[in-house]
Amino acid sequence: MSTAIAICSVRVAKIIDRYISGQILTTLIWTVCMLSLMLVVANAMRQLLELLMTHGLPLSYILSFIGDLLPFSMIYSIPWGVLLAVLLVFGKLSSENELVALRANGIGILRICTPVFLITLVCLALCLWINLYVAPECERRFKRIGVQAGRQPNRSHCLGRDEVIDAFPNRKIYVGRKNGTTLEDLHIYEMNAQQVPVRVIYAKRGTLEVDKENQRILLRIYDARYEDRDESDVNDLRLMHYGISVQEGVFPISLQELIAKAHSSQRPTELTLSHLQEAMEQKEGKQLTILRTELSKRFSNSLAVITFVLIGIPLAITAHRRETSIGIAISICVAFTYFIFIVVADNVKGNASLHPEILVWLPNFIYLALGGTLFFRLARR
Repeated sequence: MSTAIAICSVRVAKIIDRYISGQILTTLIWTVCMLSLMLVVANAMRQLLELLMTHGLPLSYILSFIGDLLPFSMIYSIPWGVLLAVLLVFGKLSSENELVALRANGIGILRICTPVFLITLVCLALCLWINLYVAPECERRFKRIGVQAGRQPNRSHCLGRDEVIDAFPNRKIYVGRKNGTTLEDLHIYEMNAQQVPVRVIYAKRGTLEVDKENQRILLRIYDARYEDRDESDVNDLRLMHYGISVQEGVFPISLQELIAKAHSSQRPTELTLSHLQEAMEQKEGKQLTILRTELSKRFSNSLAVITFVLIGIPLAITAHRRETSIGIAISICVAFTYFIFIVVADNVKGNASLHPEILVWLPNFIYLALGGTLFFRLARR
């Protein structure tokens, strides 16, 4: 008799697990997809329009841009989606008294939530992978768009209009206007090792060509005039040489130097976990604080999925409402107050006295304590 009861209990537990996990997974996939789409559209539309209208990049680069941008949205959409899925599913279970029925049959809230916790662990692993490896690699690919565009037949779309380009080694180039493949109103600043301009060139127009044989880009300028600073004292503007003019000139730019500059000027957000650890061993002071804050932020963002589940389940059951609007409203409030702490800590990451590498963990400490307390009280009912 006891064996039959045990077998029946196991079967019931499996049915409950399939039901809860099915509800959570279905809702989670839907919420993550919708939130990712919203974040991509909201944050990328302006940049995409600029790439299309200003740079005139081909469609393949635009699609690559969208694909690389998706992991950045998932850094936030996965934790937020988990929170929203938990609020919607458990709000529905609570409002329809399904949780009351399960607990009346001796099934505790901890056992009911077991499949949710397992799904949360999978989401945690996914978030860590995206934050530590995928997102930095995608950001590095953004930089390579300009280099790849420079190798295409339409060379000038790697330069925009009304902007300063500092991707070229030892040069900053301002392009006033673009007329097809012709660049107009060019200002070229040649820099020394201390990043001080030693020569300024003004050209009415110019073009970009690719010398594939020698692996370089050729910037041809027409109707140009020069202003050179004296090598003995580049900071003394009284020693500048004016009035040098040429009808046509060529500036060769090595593609290898261009790629090397892009790799050497990597920001902390472009570094994977192993590269961050290597950089932290070589840096000190302000730069070390920035790297530590970046690493802490990635782990903190990933841990948000556990934090949101712990606080989401009690909130959903307490609200006792199945309406989607209520769940969305609660999720917006929780997610906004959580991520605003992350943004604030990230903005002061250069201030070592404020310890931003610890500040970035503050929302997790607060919400884990609050969520853990609420969940413990719920389990004891």
